[in-house]
Amino acid sequence: MGPTGKTQVVQIHPTQRCNLRCRHCYSSSSPNATETLKADLLKSTLDELAGEDYNWVSFSGGEPLMYKPLPSVLSHAKQVGMNTAVVSNGMLLTPRRLDAIRHVTDLLVISLDGTPTSHNRTRNSPNAFEAMATKLPELQARGISFGFRFTLTRHNLDELPWVAEFALNVGAKLLQIHPLEYAGNAREQMAGMTPGGVEGARASYLAQEMQQLFGGQVAFKVDMVRTEFLHRQPEGCFLDGYGEPLHGRLGELLSPLVIEPDGTVVPTRYGFDRSYALGNLHQQRIRDMATGWRTDTGPRFHALCRQLYDSMCSNGQDQFFNWHERLAAHAQQQSPAMPLALPFPAPISVTQPSGASTLGCER
Repeated sequence: MGPTGKTQVVQIHPTQRCNLRCRHCYSSSSPNATETLKADLLKSTLDELAGEDYNWVSFSGGEPLMYKPLPSVLSHAKQVGMNTAVVSNGMLLTPRRLDAIRHVTDLLVISLDGTPTSHNRTRNSPNAFEAMATKLPELQARGISFGFRFTLTRHNLDELPWVAEFALNVGAKLLQIHPLEYAGNAREQMAGMTPGGVEGARASYLAQEMQQLFGGQVAFKVDMVRTEFLHRQPEGCFLDGYGEPLHGRLGELLSPLVIEPDGTVVPTRYGFDRSYALGNLHQQRIRDMATGWRTDTGPRFHALCRQLYDSMCSNGQDQFFNWHERLAAHAQQQSPAMPLALPFPAPISVTQPSGASTLGCER
């Protein structure tokens, strides 16, 4: 069992097109991007993913609301028995779009990057916050379950209480705290702002305090793990005695699974090193990719996880870190074609209670 437990997640990025050019966008999406997956291809892929025991599908982007077939693809996902999530910047949540997805969306996750000023600066738009916030009553009127996703950096931890209060006041059920990823636009526009162990520990501590203060009205999830957690639950980083070749359905062996706008299928996060890619939907079916994962790519991926696990757990320090970010960097460092030196802060010792990572939504 992988880090998402019994929730077997596939993250689909059906388009790279977006109405914004966010400074921290890991996929470098923009209004000019054209990469898009056809609806029929996604529907047939969902059929196979359900057969591989995936039970949650999250649509991100780009901006998924700019993907015209989104309602029909969401509907198909529900028909094959999957739960659905949509991750959006919230600016395009018009009544027409909401009515089209309200009955086929189990959770809507909206990006919120701090106070209005900070949010607008990060989103490269002077009205991003206002355009999003004015749409929230439409969600409430339709009874759509929604939450927020806060991108944690090295400099915005002090804005987390404001974000939490805002989430509570507008009726959000979830606040996902996700560390800035050193990828895409963030490499050039937000260099040096990736949060370290200090920010991870404090965010985890604040989240637990606020969840108690709010009486459980908002669920807080911090997408950073603690070294001590990995010691107790190595299955949280794909180390669970799988054996070789691997046995079981793909959903049991790999979650999250990520499908990018060009059809590339990779493990755990957008842009993962291509030497670990399962294949491309334009060339290969999921069931064939699953066979390759069990016999070749999966065992190599698990060996990669073992290397990182050993290096993180051998120094004796208890720290918070983004497992998937570190794993992606480690994969690129091992690849002779794409060496990458990531400027991670030095590890620190922490004593705050740990929080398991949330892996269902990525944006």
